Order: sequence, then C-alpha cells, then structure tokens
Amino acid sequence: MLKALIVEDEYPARQELRYLLEPYQDQLEVIGEAQSVKEALRLIEAMDYDVVFLDVQMPGANGLELARQLKTLKPSLRVVFVSAHENYAVDAFAIQVVDYLLKPVSSDRMAETMRRLLAPEEGNEKPKDTIPALAWVPCEVNGHTIPVAVGDIIYATAERDIIYICTVQDRYPTRFTLQELQERLPPETFLRTHRSFIANLHQVKEIMPYFNGTYLLKMKDKPQSEVVVSRSNVRRVKELFNIT
Repeated sequence: MLKALIVEDEYPARQELRYLLEPYQDQLEVIGEAQSVKEALRLIEAMDYDVVFLDVQMPGANGLELARQLKTLKPSLRVVFVSAHENYAVDAFAIQVVDYLLKPVSSDRMAETMRRLLAPEEGNEKPKDTIPALAWVPCEVNGHTIPVAVGDIIYATAERDIIYICTVQDRYPTRFTLQELQERLPPETFLRTHRSFIANLHQVKEIMPYFNGTYLLKMKDKPQSEVVVSRSNVRRVKELFNIT
C-alpha cells in the first residue's frame, strides 16, 4: 500500500485528486494534505510517504523547489506534479519525477500515472522476458506528448539528469530512464555502449578508436553525432561489426 501526500493550495483541486485516486484505494491511500511547501516539509519530516502529488505554483516557495529539496532529503520519495501550466514540464522531468499531469486530469491519464507508481521497484522487477518491448517512446515537449517510433531512434543519451531521444534531426526529453530503455528496446538493434548512451546499431555510419581504449560511433543523424563506447563495451562492438 502506497502512502500518499497531496500538496495543493486549492481545496477543490485536492478533492478532485482524491476522487481520481479512489479507484486505487486498495493500492494507494492518501494520508496527508498540505497547502504550502512549508507545511508539506513538516509533514514529510514527520512521516514516511511513498509518493507526493505536487502542484507547481503555490504561495511562497513553489513545487519545483520542494521537489529539488526532496531529492536530497528523501531520495526514495516519488513525486508526481499536477499543474495547470505546461511550461514547467521540462524542468520537472529534469528532477526525475514520476509524471507531470496537466489539469484537468482525466481518469485515463491518472491510470497511466498509477501504472508507473505501481510498477515493481528496482530489485523486484519482472523477468526481462515479461517486460513488453517498446514500439514507441513517448517524449514530452511543452506539456505535449510526442511519440517517437523505435525505428526512428538514432541514439538515446543522458545529459544533466535528462534522458533525450535523438532522431535524424531532432531530440526530445523522455520520462524513461536509460535502464528502462535498455530493457525494453530491441536488443538485436540497440546496444548500451556507455553509461550515458544507447545506440541504434543500424544507424552507425563510422567506428573510430578514441582514447584509453575507448571508441566513438559516428551516427547517421544530421549532425553526425558521436556516441562513446566505453572500454568494457569495445569488445562487444567489435564482435557485432566483425572488427578484428
């Protein structure tokens, strides 16, 4: 049972969230409400919550500031933003939140958020052969979802805690972690070449030795991006491309 805290300064919005969460009462219980960041911090220090449903714009400090504090104070506490403003989404996902919901929130959209919250945590994952492969990777831009077909992905990269999906000429932030992408992208096509990169092997234009035993993959995107291959993955790359 997940213990939830709602942080929202408007009473009707708090009630609406409770209503949307009622179908999941066997899996999640709202055991606290706060109207400000200051009140939320006091409650979080007094009790171990599992998830916070957090508004962005509130009197005093805003929700983004609270989420950043929680990354240090309570790193295991998961955050779901609920906001009427889409322009904070990129900043929110940079903090590695679970989801960013735009008001008014639909029951279908809340169902997706609950799916994420109820997914097995690290150490209790489903066996890899039961995790469904991705056909599309949902990316977030200005509060809108852009579905990127797996075949259009040139590579994925992590930059400053944001995961980007890179196509021929664009790149988009996604909620997926690199670990999730590694587990759900087709393994015969995609390779985790480095802790910060996953490359589409069908989109490699050139393979170049780099330094200290590492390699670079020049990709077929418009800027001909270079993907790093760590020393531990060089042997695998050589095997896949029959390099002696």
